[in-house]
Amino acid sequence: MYYVMDKIGAIFAPLNWSLLLKDKRTGQLYFKIVVGVSADKLKGKRVPKGRGIANWIAESGQSVIIEDVKKDSRFNDYFDKLTGFETKSIIGVPLKTENTVFGVIELVNKLNGNNFTPYELNILRTIADFTAIAIGRVYYYRALKRMATIDPLTRIGNRRVFERVFNREAARCKRYGGEVSLLMIDINDFKDINDQFGHSAGDIVLKNFAKILRQSVRKVDVIARYGGDEFVVLMPNTPEKKAEKVKQRILTKIERYNKSGEVLPFTVSIGLHSAGPENVDDLLLDADMDLYRQKIKKEEINYEDISEYIEDFIAEEGD
Repeated sequence: MYYVMDKIGAIFAPLNWSLLLKDKRTGQLYFKIVVGVSADKLKGKRVPKGRGIANWIAESGQSVIIEDVKKDSRFNDYFDKLTGFETKSIIGVPLKTENTVFGVIELVNKLNGNNFTPYELNILRTIADFTAIAIGRVYYYRALKRMATIDPLTRIGNRRVFERVFNREAARCKRYGGEVSLLMIDINDFKDINDQFGHSAGDIVLKNFAKILRQSVRKVDVIARYGGDEFVVLMPNTPEKKAEKVKQRILTKIERYNKSGEVLPFTVSIGLHSAGPENVDDLLLDADMDLYRQKIKKEEINYEDISEYIEDFIAEEGD
């Protein structure tokens, strides 16, 4: 994109030229790339909705040449006041795929003082068409990548992204040392929730629990939906004592959530295990074993009575 903007500067010789993109969430235009006078004051700034030439281009999907902005009611001097720059003439084109506008290229004031021409507008339209195709491909690739790594219901990582990060952290731990901690979490009696209240209620529980997880961990931690009603939290460089605090924080937040009285209550079982370089490869299995211990305790079954059976079974599976 920077290459395209450089070429635009060489071809049209404007004082200022900008690429504005539309925020998918708010629909508001913002300056993605700005070149020229006072560029540093504009980059990242958002265009007030419903005001200015760029918004008109984005809303109408049409290109425009304005020889004198003072004579055009669509012009707004908001950014001139912000930067101290005086806009005199504008040429602008939409960036769009099919009927969807996702950005605008805008050129302001020619260096030689002349007006932009219809011929230049046609050239800019052609550049914008190719640019839109390129940007569309990037968006499409990102969307595919997101679909491959994000659980669509809970909007957190899926099992695939967790396993990739887990393998990376295990390799890092074995090479540099330190501890890695893992929480493996299961929503208790989730099948009963679905059977009694319907799958839509179960979906709400899953989404609300994912939100609680996001609020309970650090940015460096990785949360993922491991499958069904099972979730994992991977905590790099985290000893067991600190991981235990995260576990208790999650349980406390669930308790508060249930006491609100406005939601379908639920409880969870949490397995916790920490590992160093010597046993990090067994971290997932050990955390899963601890999860089973927690669930068995909740069901008032003595784990010690069957622990040897479980360990023998795992050993046989390994063989």
